[in-house]
Amino acid sequence: MKAIGFANKFYTLWEVTKDTVYYNNGRHEEITKCNYIKNISFDKETAMKAYPGVEFDESLKGHTRSWESVKIIWDNVNTFRFGKYSGMKIDDVYNNSYLEWYWNNIYGDHRDYVSSVLESRGYEIRKFNSGTEYIVSPEFVEAEKIHNAKVNEFVKKLEANKPLEVTVEYNPNDEGEIVDDYATYKFAEVKENYYRGFTYYLPVLNGKAKRIKNKNLIIKKYTYMVENNNITVNILDFEVKK
Repeated sequence: MKAIGFANKFYTLWEVTKDTVYYNNGRHEEITKCNYIKNISFDKETAMKAYPGVEFDESLKGHTRSWESVKIIWDNVNTFRFGKYSGMKIDDVYNNSYLEWYWNNIYGDHRDYVSSVLESRGYEIRKFNSGTEYIVSPEFVEAEKIHNAKVNEFVKKLEANKPLEVTVEYNPNDEGEIVDDYATYKFAEVKENYYRGFTYYLPVLNGKAKRIKNKNLIIKKYTYMVENNNITVNILDFEVKK
C-alpha cells in the first residue's frame, strides 16, 4: 500500500508492505518493508491532495531511503527463546543450573513461567528489600530449614535460662564477639594483647584476661536477643572448663 511521509523538507511517497512469517519455535516475525518512491511537495496539503486516500505515516518521518524492520513476537511462554536450548520446551530440559542463568536474563510473562518451573523443582523465588527477585536453590532451602530448626531448638534452651557449653576455636574480635553456626557470643569486656607484631583480644573475667582459644566455656549468666533468626548472646559470667 502507498503511504506519505515527511523527510526534512519534502513530503514523500512510499510503498509499504507488511508480511508475517511464522516459525515452529513459538514465535513469529512481523516484517515491514518501506520502499521510497519519490518526493511529492513541500506542502502537506498539496501532497495529500495529489494522492487522495493515502494516509500520512508518522513512522516514515525523517527517512529518505528504503528500509526494512523486523519485529519478533513470541506466541508462547513455555519455549526457550535463545541459547543452546532455543526452541525446546522448558519443561523438557532438566539442566537446572542453566535454567537459573536463563531466568536471570528474561522478564515478564516468560520469566513468570520459568519461575513456576523452577518452583516445581524445589527452587524458591524471593525478593530483596528493594523488590528485586532472586533464586534460592533447593539445596539452600533444605539447609536453611535444618539451620532454622536448630536455631529454634537453641532458642528454647536460652528461654529455659540453662547454662551454655561452647567450644571456642578462636579468640574474640575487638568487639568481644565470637560467631558460630547458631549465634554470636559477645563478651562484656576484652583486653588487647600483642604477640610478634600481631594484635589479639582476650575476654576479661573478674579483672583478668582469660585464654579461651580451643577450650570449652561454660556460660553461666547471659542475656540474649533474637532478630531474623540471628541470635546474640551477651555473656555476663563464664568459666573456662578444665
